Amino acid sequence: MVAPAEPQARIRSDIEALCRFPRGSASEGEQEAAQWVASRFQEIGLEPELETFHFYPEYWNVWGAHMLGALGAWLLLGRGGRRRRLLGTAATSFLAASFWGDAAARFHWLRSLFPARPSVNVLARLPNQQAQRLLIVSAHVDAAHSGFVFHPALLDWRRHRYTDGEMPPMLILPFWALLSLAGASALRAIGLPRALAKMVALPGTVLSTVTAGFLADIRRNPVVPGANDDASGVGTVLALAQELTASPPRNLEVWFLVTGCEEGILGGMYAFLERHHAEMEGRRPFVLNLEMLGSGKPVYSEAEGLVTRFRFDPEAVSLAAEVGLEPEFEGVEGNTNPVTTDALVAHHHGFPAITVMSLAADGRSPHYHWPSDTPETIDGASLERCYRYLRRIIQRLDEKAG
Repeated sequence: MVAPAEPQARIRSDIEALCRFPRGSASEGEQEAAQWVASRFQEIGLEPELETFHFYPEYWNVWGAHMLGALGAWLLLGRGGRRRRLLGTAATSFLAASFWGDAAARFHWLRSLFPARPSVNVLARLPNQQAQRLLIVSAHVDAAHSGFVFHPALLDWRRHRYTDGEMPPMLILPFWALLSLAGASALRAIGLPRALAKMVALPGTVLSTVTAGFLADIRRNPVVPGANDDASGVGTVLALAQELTASPPRNLEVWFLVTGCEEGILGGMYAFLERHHAEMEGRRPFVLNLEMLGSGKPVYSEAEGLVTRFRFDPEAVSLAAEVGLEPEFEGVEGNTNPVTTDALVAHHHGFPAITVMSLAADGRSPHYHWPSDTPETIDGASLERCYRYLRRIIQRLDEKAG
């Protein structure tokens, strides 16, 4: 195995280089960063493929349209004749279902009406004709917009509220708001008193308005540097590519994937799997996704979701847990992620997938979607430990594949 200090230095250097690009989803800066990643793969000795796709990444506009659309349908169509009330019920129900599908990366009903923009994935393959299994190691190149909802004090307050249990998904309240408006519209459609329907709609009216305000605030805020989220993941993918190219696994073919539009809600992984699903099927693919590796101890996601919590494949969770039990990685454990990562899209496609990330000792993800996410805040010891943990997962997967 490569000495830990060497990949850590490379990863740090790559993080600093990536943070020189303003990497908003589907932006010129994102495409320039993707070209830079492709050049790094070429330096390593791989032949990168730049795969263009189209996606509308501004989730704040998409979700804001769901909130305001449902609120407008309730206010405008909840009164009047039966046909009008039925139309209001259909509209609010459609928007609730569309919001769920968009947040869960299942389908993009309303988003598909917005003008998609070009983005790009970078794929570099390490061929192996003797491979028993296909491993995809992924991270995302784009960086997030900030906003008040991501203020560290607000996130800490939310985390402290759930110290004795799982933190609920981030978008559960907005989803309940849409269900509230859909339920109120249905009550009016079947002829129940408007006063009763208004009581049911009240929480939805308030939550939809507040959510739309938060989303508008994200829209006006700039893109953060994205050192930890997720230049640290991209740098680690490159470091693993360099080591595995020099010493390939015996039983694995490895694809190194750097996605675009992840912060637009998983657009790059969605496009990648749509394009390559048939090619991967039958090759026993395993997706190892890397997120925010420079902020504390390694953890692996057992489940995640923005609205509905999805449990990852038992094989993927068991492998990560098995390595976590080794003395070298004492303290590495699973967690339930209240947001989504690229691994979730692979899970929906029926492939074993897991995300490895890092959290501070108190369970925080420092500098998450905040302007302070700069190279200076990266924890070098975390990078080293995460790298060793990921390398060991790949070794164990290689052994099991054989």
